[in-house]
Amino acid sequence: MRIVIDMQGAQTGSRFRGIGRYTVALTKAIIRQRKEHEIILLLNALMPDTAQTTRQAFADDLPPGNILEWTAPGPVHASDPDNRGREALAQLLRESMIASLKPDLVCIASFFEGYADSAIASIRKLDQTTPVCAIAYDFIPLINPRQYLDHTPAYASHYRAKVSQMRHADLLLAISESSRSEAIEQLGMAPDRVVNIAAACDPCFRPWPADQAAPEELPPAWGITRPFILYTGGADERKNLPRLIEAFARLPQDIRQHHQLLFAGKLGPAQQAELLHVARRHGLRADELRFTGYVSDQELALAYSQCQLFVFPSWHEGFGLPPLEAMSCGAPAIAANTSSLPEVMGWDQALFDPFDVDAITRKILQVLTDPTFRDQLKAHALQQARRFSWDASAQQAINAMERLIRQTCVTPSSDGADTPAVSYEDWVAASAAVLHEHALLSEYDIASLAQSKARNESQLLQYRQAQPDMPASALRPRCENPHINPTELRTKP
Repeated sequence: MRIVIDMQGAQTGSRFRGIGRYTVALTKAIIRQRKEHEIILLLNALMPDTAQTTRQAFADDLPPGNILEWTAPGPVHASDPDNRGREALAQLLRESMIASLKPDLVCIASFFEGYADSAIASIRKLDQTTPVCAIAYDFIPLINPRQYLDHTPAYASHYRAKVSQMRHADLLLAISESSRSEAIEQLGMAPDRVVNIAAACDPCFRPWPADQAAPEELPPAWGITRPFILYTGGADERKNLPRLIEAFARLPQDIRQHHQLLFAGKLGPAQQAELLHVARRHGLRADELRFTGYVSDQELALAYSQCQLFVFPSWHEGFGLPPLEAMSCGAPAIAANTSSLPEVMGWDQALFDPFDVDAITRKILQVLTDPTFRDQLKAHALQQARRFSWDASAQQAINAMERLIRQTCVTPSSDGADTPAVSYEDWVAASAAVLHEHALLSEYDIASLAQSKARNESQLLQYRQAQPDMPASALRPRCENPHINPTELRTKP
């Protein structure tokens, strides 16, 4: 198979979040597990800095000719209604470029992008033939519209349009069984079109090596002076942090006074102030809550390794990476008994009701006062963490892709004999319709579109030239004549 992976999830603001980590780690594992399959990575040149860093991140994994960029006239972010015409043109340019590569399948690593950035992801806007799969992380905004959609109508419209498009995917790769169930229930996807491939965490999260002395002190700026309970993650409503603080405050005084509650990761000043207000309301002293600010993976691994307990009270996750990271470091970990977290934790005794403050307090207290139970949690943590690996997730993804190709009876593209799913004439007609609909008919508009198309086709030529065994007919970009006739585009279809 020739598989094109859309890597925009590693280029947008998501690169700092779990989606970006997932995109890079899964893609690297797919490359390791690819065997006879060909992998092409597709980057968005409208985000040039992250296109370059992503290219560098895969420099040792693939030949340069298999890492391509596409471009379009910008700006295209969906938060500005004035960009709708350029957004539509960008969708056509992207799908046309992918179709010209004649892949057996395209995999979109992150579909819900593009509202506040230059990401463009679409399905069946131009190419009606190439099988498409997408990674399904979660559908939290769709399930909880009050918290995520109702107060931002413009974003709600963008998000729901993305949901509608995602229903056209031939295959969804869910990151948990919980996310798989959400896709089936919320999108109405057939169960055989949604496959759970799970997730894993970075290899840096592991028990401290026995032959290395662990640092005796955490960074002084953290203000940790006694054993601590750790949380890491975001601070939006579903993370349930006010209940965690209240549960900590309800610990018996003789237990609580010997511990601190540490929030690791970058929380904004307003978020910290809100959590400190909750702490004061429940009678906690200023030094009982501590914040690390931004932490590196190495610092976070150290925190996991030294905490008395890791607590994750979130009531809705797509997967729940922090508990897996904590367990991979051998930390005793407990988490909410909702959404995907029971899958990650793998033991009912490590779970609690996230909506019951007393239940959270009881579970924390059990870990802090029962050494046998704490040791059981630590032993279970390492055993459970070994069940997850990126190579296993990648193999599940490849297996699902292979099944899809067999079911759709697509002729393999390796011999280059088939014709692209989208012709040049198809692209011209669709683009001309968009230009007229959005009144983008100035010389600048036409020239920008033509330049983008020519640049994309030069990337196709770069790819073809890097494949010495590929017949000349395998790709037919119009690079020999990149100066598109404006009349073609000005003519109303």
